Amino acid sequence: MLNEQTKSQCPVCGYPDLDEPPYDEWGDPTFNICPCCGTEFGYDDASAAHSQLRDDWIRNGMVWWSTYVRPPSRWNPLDQLKLAGFK
Repeated sequence: MLNEQTKSQCPVCGYPDLDEPPYDEWGDPTFNICPCCGTEFGYDDASAAHSQLRDDWIRNGMVWWSTYVRPPSRWNPLDQLKLAGFK
């Protein structure tokens, strides 16, 4: 597991605190699941582009996916998308 200083960002929803990167140093998926949007890297993005998964997440109300990992305090999905550089 990575330490706090090596957190990774979700390429779908922009969540900045993934415990593992979506892909390893060789570009292979880690099958990590984003607690925010629920994307499993190597599964969900094997058949849909990140932009399509993002559009689906937005269209479905940008709901926090995980029931185990709680959202950050004052979490705002629109701010998260903006901070990540998504329109």
